[in-house]
Amino acid sequence: MRTLTVYAVALLAVVAALWVVFPEWLGLGKSQGEAVVTTSPPAAAPVVVAKVVNAPFLDVLDALGTAVANESVVITPNRPDHIVSIAFRGGQKVAKGDLLVEMNAAEEKAQLAEATAMLEDRKLGFDRAKDLFDKGLTSEREHDTAKSLLAASKAHVSALQAAIADRQIRAPFAGVLGLRRVSVGAWVQPSTVITSLDDLSVVKVDFTIPETWLGTVESGMRVVGRCVAWPDRTFPGKVALVDTRLDPRTRAATVRAVMPNPDAMLRPGMLMTVRIERGQHQVLQIPEEALIPIADAEFVYRVGKDSIVERVRVKVGRRRVGTVVVESGLAAGDTVVTEGLVRVRHGSPVRIVKVSNSNP
Repeated sequence: MRTLTVYAVALLAVVAALWVVFPEWLGLGKSQGEAVVTTSPPAAAPVVVAKVVNAPFLDVLDALGTAVANESVVITPNRPDHIVSIAFRGGQKVAKGDLLVEMNAAEEKAQLAEATAMLEDRKLGFDRAKDLFDKGLTSEREHDTAKSLLAASKAHVSALQAAIADRQIRAPFAGVLGLRRVSVGAWVQPSTVITSLDDLSVVKVDFTIPETWLGTVESGMRVVGRCVAWPDRTFPGKVALVDTRLDPRTRAATVRAVMPNPDAMLRPGMLMTVRIERGQHQVLQIPEEALIPIADAEFVYRVGKDSIVERVRVKVGRRRVGTVVVESGLAAGDTVVTEGLVRVRHGSPVRIVKVSNSNP
């Protein structure tokens, strides 16, 4: 038994020595047993690319605004009373000064008739006093008294005429009337809305522009308006005024544009899209789909030598549908990836399957 143990120990010692000297004999060496890991080059990802172009870019600003009438007013009575007649219908076009509503003025009209009769009597009295004064048959005092009475009667008649006119509600300007909201015989207060009146010959649209545009937008600049009610129509106009103050929260200025509206197609309250054109500039442009936003930065994959891509940070400027202006990071003629971005990594090879049209 002891002899077997000695033989076993000796055998293990020999095996250990062989493993140290000739490990490949036991299949444990690097030449056979060890799996040699070989890394093959990654497959080139198929991508669509576009060229960075230096082309004219129409610098435009699209803003939203609400249309308002050139002039607009809510028609209300001056004092409480009954309505005795209504001289308009809803939607009617009226001229400045047209009678709309007449309030009860029976008492004032009766007083006016009495005052008019008294005025005629005092005219006759003054004529007699003047004739006698001219002939030296009456005193100057009597002449002046008759003259004063005549003047007082004229003033009284004028006051009553003004009171009656005050009971007549007339259009303050030419325009289109809204809905009629009262009826004949109704008792109305100064807060009662009778109708509305809008001058639709011109509409005004207020919108905001960023502070960066403030130095280039001025009165008289051409604008073009659109609305969802008439999607196939454009409404040309011009800038009437740029507000003197900016909103301290948004750093934006309010601009008022005016648009002729001869067909009255634009109505107050419509949501309008207003476009201002600032002119064309020669700038670098790429398709918008090439941009990769990461945090607060923008990147693109640029295809370099041997079709290896690199991720490049770019500074972008103005945008329009499908196109973005590149202010730094790229040069004209560079190639950027526009499709297949999810399969691309920095330093990986790509296979260009198509060059898209990058012309704006």
